[in-house]
This record gives sequence, C-alpha cells and structure tokens, in this order.
Amino acid sequence: MSPKAKLGRARDSEDATAAYAASTSPDAHAAEPEPVVETAKKSTGEPSPFDAEEFLEANRRNRDKMRAAAAARRAKEEARARRRETPWWRRTPAVVAEAVESQPPARDADAATAPPVDDVPTATRSGWVVPALSVLLVAALVAAGVFAYLYREADDRANAADQVNQLRPAAVESAKQYAGDLMTYDSADFGALDSRIADISTPEFAKDFIEGSRQAREGSANAEAVATAVVKDAGVVSISSTEAVLIVALDQTITSPQTARDLPDGIPYQSRVKITLTRDGDRWVIADFEVI
Repeated sequence: MSPKAKLGRARDSEDATAAYAASTSPDAHAAEPEPVVETAKKSTGEPSPFDAEEFLEANRRNRDKMRAAAAARRAKEEARARRRETPWWRRTPAVVAEAVESQPPARDADAATAPPVDDVPTATRSGWVVPALSVLLVAALVAAGVFAYLYREADDRANAADQVNQLRPAAVESAKQYAGDLMTYDSADFGALDSRIADISTPEFAKDFIEGSRQAREGSANAEAVATAVVKDAGVVSISSTEAVLIVALDQTITSPQTARDLPDGIPYQSRVKITLTRDGDRWVIADFEVI
C-alpha cells in the first residue's frame, strides 16, 4: 500500500473514532433534542377532561341516568309495598298493572337500563297469581251452580207447560159439558139436576149451589118451566196444573105451558157463565159457577 493510501485510511479511522466519542458523551445527549412522537388518541367514547363542554354534558347524562334509575327503584318499591298492603283476595292482575303504570316513563337514552315488566320476580308474580286463580275458580263454580239452577228451573217450567198444554183440551171440554148440564133442567124433577151437580162438582160447591137456588127453583116449579142449554163456545182465562178458569157462551131456551100460546118455541136467552174448575184425580170438577 502506498504511503498516501495509508494516510487516507488513518484519517478515516480518526474521524470514525471522533464521531463515536461525540455520540457517547453526556453533553451530546443533552444537546440532542428528543423526537416528537405523534401517538394516535385512543377512541374511548368518553370526552377528554380538557374538553369542558363535552365533559359537562357527559356529567349531565350520567346524572340523569342515575336519577332515572333511582326513580325506577322507588317506583318498584312503592309497587311492592302496595301489593303487600293489598289483601290477598284483592291481589288481581289489575293491582300489578296499576303498579307498572305508576312507574315514570324512561328516557330514550335510558331505555336499555330500565327494568322490563317481565323481570318481576317469580315470587312476586305468584303472590297474586294464586289468589287470582282462586277467585276465578270460585267465580266459575258459582256461575256453574247458577247455570245449573236456571237450567233446572227452565226444565221444570217446560215440563209444567207441557203438562198444562196436555190438560187444556180436557178443561175446555169439561167446562162446556158442565155449563150445559147446570143450565139444562126440568122443574118437575130437580132431583136429577142435583144428582148431576153432585157428580161434576166439589162437595162444597154442590152444597152451596143447591141451597142457593131454592128460591129460583120454586118460581120455575110454579111455571112448570123446562130449560134447555146449547153451548156455543168456550175460552180459557187461566190454567195451571191444578186449576182452570174459563168463560162459556151458550144459548138457553125456557118453555112453559103458561107461555106456550104466545111463545110456542119458548123464551130464548143468550148466557155467559164463568166457570172455575179444579183437578180431582184425573179429571176436572166444578169449584165455582157464575152467570155474567
């Protein structure tokens, strides 16, 4: 190697040594400024304390959340207290619904923190569910009993109506026959009339009718009157399984030797009688008779 080349290599070595010494000295570290490293701000969702307005707004939101949560807790405690004070027989779903409606509405921002209605503890729900079911069961039993009673009453009324409908034709026919029998007589033989009356009447009516018509019979006997009745129609006023009241229309003709020359066909009368029948075993008999 030439002397010139050796000299250049020596200079390069000295420069490198000097540079290393300068970089490792304390003065060199003090004088050299530190590089500014830009770090990306992490997005935490919370405003920096140095952002005053955002920080205050965050505090307000947190305060509102805490107030809403406290109000919800108070409402829930009040609802529980009302349920505890309510007698068991009045613990119905309406009580729980009233407690739920009494809670203040949650803000949109706090909807996620508000306790849902379905989160009512199972023990609390069972506190009113069992009494409510008991009340419903009792009401159902009462309704079933009332329904059975009404059904029985309706069935009895239907049976009674059927029975009355079956008795109606016999009552009409009996009233027609009995009215004709009582309004037809021969004054020369009132004994036959009395026999018919006793056969188709109650004992009380037969006795009263015979005794009450003695004066009329005397007049008919003096005139030698003969009465003949023809029934025209009959209608039911009222009827039950034991008694029937009917109106009977009939035409009656009375003849007498004393009026035969002037009225050879007799004296006609149009009569209406009210007849009351009562059941005697399997037939109707007269209980009252009145000319109207």
